[in-house]
Amino acid sequence: SDLRHVVPLEATVEDSVALADQYIEAWLKQQVILHMAEQNQVTERLDMAAQLEDYRRSLVIFNYEQALVDQKLDTAVGLAEVEQYYRDHEANFELKETIVRMRWFKVNEPDKRVLRKMEDRFLHGTVEDLHELELWLASSGITIVDRTTTWTPRPTALGEMALPEQERPAALSKEGRQVIHTDHSAWFIDVVELRAQNSISPIGMVQADIRSILLNQRKIQLIEDMRSAIYSQAIENKDVERFAP
Repeated sequence: SDLRHVVPLEATVEDSVALADQYIEAWLKQQVILHMAEQNQVTERLDMAAQLEDYRRSLVIFNYEQALVDQKLDTAVGLAEVEQYYRDHEANFELKETIVRMRWFKVNEPDKRVLRKMEDRFLHGTVEDLHELELWLASSGITIVDRTTTWTPRPTALGEMALPEQERPAALSKEGRQVIHTDHSAWFIDVVELRAQNSISPIGMVQADIRSILLNQRKIQLIEDMRSAIYSQAIENKDVERFAP
C-alpha cells in the first residue's frame, strides 16, 4: 500500500521497478536501525507512547488555536496605539549607537581656492548659492548621497564615506554642516538630525517592531480568552466535572 504513493501510475515498468527497489531498500534500513534503537532503549527512561501522545495533543491544540488566530485576530494597528506603547515603554528603545539623518558629497579638487569658495557657499551661502553649488556638482558628475529620509548608524555612515581614520572622531558628532579636508579632497557633510547613543530611538525607526509586539500581545490574549471561554462552557454544559480528592 505504501508503494502506491511512491510509484506513479504512468511510470514505465523499468522506472516502477527502480523506484520500488529504492523505497524498499530505504524502508528496510530504517526498520533495522529502528529495531536496534528499540532494543537498546532503557524502558524507564523512554516512554515513547506517552511522548507521542503528548506531542499529538500539543499539535492538535496548536493547529486549532492557530486557525482561530488566523480567523479572528484583528491585525489593524493604529498609529495612536503605536505611539502610546512607545511613550509607555521608551526605556526599551534606548539606542546602542549614535544614528544620523544626513547628506554628503566628496570633492577631489587640487585648486584650494575653488574648495574654499565651495566651502563658503556650503557653510554660509544663501539658498541660491546652495542651488548653484548643486548645479556645479551635477555638471561635474559628483553625486550627493542623500540619507535624510532614513536613519543610519554613525559607524555605518562613516564607513560609507570612507573618511580617513584620524578624521572620524570629529565627523557626524553634531547636527549642522561641516567640511573635512584631507590633502586635495574635501567631504561636505550636512547632518540634518542626530540621536546620540543611549538616547531614545525615533518612533519611525521602531514602529514596525512595536506593531509586531502589539500583534503578539493580541494573539496571546486571544488564545487565553478562547481557552477560558471553552473551559467555562464545558463546565456549564457539564461536559467536565471535578471531584474533591
